[in-house]
Parts: sequence; structure tokens; C-alpha cells
Amino acid sequence: MIAMMLTMITLLEKVLKYKYLIGSLFVSSFLLTTSISIRAESATVSSNENTENPYSILVVKDYFEIAGVFLDVGVILLLWKTVKDFAELAKVSKLQTEVRFRPWVGPNGGFELLREDGQKKQYSITMKNFGEVPASNVIVTCTITDSMPNKLSFMNHNDKSESKNQFQLGPLLPGMEKKYWLFIENERYRKAIEGTSNIFIFIYFLYLFSGGKSGYGMISQLDNKTNNFVHKEMWID
Repeated sequence: MIAMMLTMITLLEKVLKYKYLIGSLFVSSFLLTTSISIRAESATVSSNENTENPYSILVVKDYFEIAGVFLDVGVILLLWKTVKDFAELAKVSKLQTEVRFRPWVGPNGGFELLREDGQKKQYSITMKNFGEVPASNVIVTCTITDSMPNKLSFMNHNDKSESKNQFQLGPLLPGMEKKYWLFIENERYRKAIEGTSNIFIFIYFLYLFSGGKSGYGMISQLDNKTNNFVHKEMWID
């Protein structure tokens, strides 16, 4: 019963959404039909007074006019439906164009350990352009902290903190990959594995293209059980 009531309410909302159009069409068709009916009745009375066939050519013509009114109403409804469908199609086409014809830069995998020495470990992350349009320049912002970073403060361009490093990777063509390197001190890594500290990596890729600019960011944490970095937060601007 509740489902039926909700269905009826939904249908009623759809009808009320176009109540002015439906009302206008109904009033127009009613007035035209009434006018033609009056003319037909007058013609019938006149024909009866003249002892002629009530279904004269004039009466038949008026009935055809009544049918024409209903056909016109149907054509108007079809045209209105067609215009509405074309408007929705235009919205979808615009959305597809905005999504398709632009670069989409994002990570192709996680952090990979390249090598280590007595002082630090070298990691890399691969960024790939998954879109069909080249990115004219990719700018990387990266920082390593002991606590969960605040992405808004680190994305502030006026913040000149020394812990925040920026590097330009240059252009990135469709399907092209580039690696970004980062280094972690062995002492800091050891404390994170022992559980006495944490390692968070904030990394943000800002990429420019002909239509504007966009970005991909993520915050990852070193898991001391697997010795791998786990993505805690990811977002697209």
C-alpha cells in the first residue's frame, strides 16, 4: 500500500510539474471544440428549417475541423516532447564533451620502493594521463609528516612551508606515464615500523590544459604490518 501511494505521489508530481502546459492545451482545445460545435449546431438548425439533410457539407466540414483541432493538439504535444528530448540530449552531449575531451591525470599504482642506502629509502609513484587530451604541465606538491595532514592548508598556494616541496613534471601526453621520486629517512621509517611514530605522505598533482586546470590529490600512511603505504584519502579537483 505504501509503495502504491508513493508511486501515485510521484506520478502526481510529474503531472503538476507541467500543469500550466497541460491546462493551456486543455482550455484551448475546449474553446475551439465548443466554438466549432456551436457552428455545427447552428448549421444543423438552419438545415432543418430548410428541410435539408442535417449532415450537409458544412456540418461534415465542421466535424473535420474538430478532428483537426485534436490532431493539432497531438502535434503540439509531440513537438514539445521532441524539444524536451533534444534539450536533455544537449545536456548529455555537453557533459560527455567536458568529461571526454580533457586530460585525466592520476596514479597508476601505489608507492614503489626503488632502492635504499644507509640513510634513506627512495620511493616512486607513477602518474599517467588516462584522458584523450594532453596536459601542458603537471606540478607536484609533496610533503611527509608524522600526523594526518590538513589538505586545505597544504594546498594553500600562499603557504611557503619548507616541508612542502614542489616539482614540475612537464607535459603529459595521453597514455603517457611519468614517475615522481620521494625519499624517507631510515630512522623515521624505523620508528613508523616500530609503532612509535607515523609516516603520512601528502601528494597533489596539479595539471594544466587548454580548458583550464584540474588536480588529483591523495594522503597515504605507512602500514607497519605490511610495510606498504595505504591510501587514506583521495580526491579530484
